[in-house]
Amino acid sequence: MLEQVGVTGRYGAFLAHLGISLAIFGVLTYLVVEVWYPDFFFYTDGGWQGLRLLLGVDLVLGPLLTLIVYRTGKPGLRFDLSVIALVQAACLLIGVWIVHDQRPLAIAYVDGSFYSVCAQSFREVDAPVPDLSAFPGPYPKWVTVALPNDLDEQSAIRSEMLRTGRMLSTLADRYTPFKPSDVDPKEASSSEEIIDRDRFTHAVPRWTQAHAKMDHYRYFRFGARYVAEYVGFDGATGTFAGILETPSPR
Repeated sequence: MLEQVGVTGRYGAFLAHLGISLAIFGVLTYLVVEVWYPDFFFYTDGGWQGLRLLLGVDLVLGPLLTLIVYRTGKPGLRFDLSVIALVQAACLLIGVWIVHDQRPLAIAYVDGSFYSVCAQSFREVDAPVPDLSAFPGPYPKWVTVALPNDLDEQSAIRSEMLRTGRMLSTLADRYTPFKPSDVDPKEASSSEEIIDRDRFTHAVPRWTQAHAKMDHYRYFRFGARYVAEYVGFDGATGTFAGILETPSPR
């Protein structure tokens, strides 16, 4: 196999296999960072963890096995390399499926907070995974959970959620495209609260260096898969300004 492309010697085979794996890993890195876990979702929802999984399978497992078994002239070498290739391909396909399946599908606004949801969020509550392709923009989609204005209807929905242990953020049948006007300013966390919680993370100084003063923005709690932080919106225009890394209360 490797001899056919002019590769000889154990380390030559290892480097050739590593080079091929690096090319594959480059494509997968683009998909993870730019498509499946874009922007802040890369660290809030498991993009980094997924990339490490693919790194171990693609750049460590296959090339390392080649380094161990390769010996020029070894009987059955072609069979051994074929098995390694099949094992690596199978493990990589499983890893890609896991990382793709766990990607955030949406960031949902409800009750003054934002929540990221993935396919598993729906499976855990025996709800069908929604098709959100009709919503504007790329994935993950920004959506609002539109609860009824009638208080009795709303109370019935909340009671059902409490009974079943389901989060409001998974009510996909009530998703509407998110608009900045959907956020309720009264639900925003105060700058004082955020500064008080920032005694150890020191995220506020980084925020003020990249943005205007703290009071220029409104901050809403953000519950992601791996972190609980704040989403910042411009107080004047209502546009999304970024993620404040100081952890918010769950």
